[in-house]
Amino acid sequence: MDFNIHFDEFHFVSTIIITLVNYITLGILLIWIYRTNDLKPEVWKAIIAMLIGLFVFSINLNFDQYRIEIPILPLGFWILMWICKRNDNQERWEKYRRFAWTGFLIRFFFLFTSLLQMLIDSIIYS
Repeated sequence: MDFNIHFDEFHFVSTIIITLVNYITLGILLIWIYRTNDLKPEVWKAIIAMLIGLFVFSINLNFDQYRIEIPILPLGFWILMWICKRNDNQERWEKYRRFAWTGFLIRFFFLFTSLLQMLIDSIIYS
């Protein structure tokens, strides 16, 4: 039995490492915000709120072979706000607001790490 791993030009080792760092950071922020939040929602609802917060309107730029997304509008935050405030339930919105904002703000961390990846790739693969 022969097992081969083939990486094409878009699957650098640095891409895999940066992606892991991004999602580990997302998980650590989820745990930290959940522990510091006064009104504690159920864990699965907090995860969904943070994932909804990741939806953004962004400007996409292609630089060399890299795709850079600059987040502009927090669409997921607005969607979650509309869902939570539709019955004038302010307490429900207070539970999930921090998770939605974190989902939007982590997109800037993703932007930073994608720029960092370009720098690392230029050093390693030049």
